[in-house]
Amino acid sequence: MRTEFEEVRDILIKNNITDIEEIEYGSDAFSDLFEYFSSDPDGMPYGVQKARTGMPDEWIYERLCDLGFDKPDPAVNHDKHQGREDAHSHLDEEAFNGN
Repeated sequence: MRTEFEEVRDILIKNNITDIEEIEYGSDAFSDLFEYFSSDPDGMPYGVQKARTGMPDEWIYERLCDLGFDKPDPAVNHDKHQGREDAHSHLDEEAFNGN
């Protein structure tokens, strides 16, 4: 059985998301994540889905953080790459696969 992390990782990869800050409200990535999280009875609460008790985009962002998608890759020396556009992506496919 696939884990929630694996399912979400695959959604992010499918939508070419390398940083969770790239997910825009209404984008395909947002729609895929919304569908995934709202289809699970233990996932996004109904009131949040309808934006009555919370905002879906904020809930999704917080869930991605809970799953660790906001964490920098520990294999990357961030001081060395600070300010460089070509620095390693934290959410590239290799990082997702644990390589």
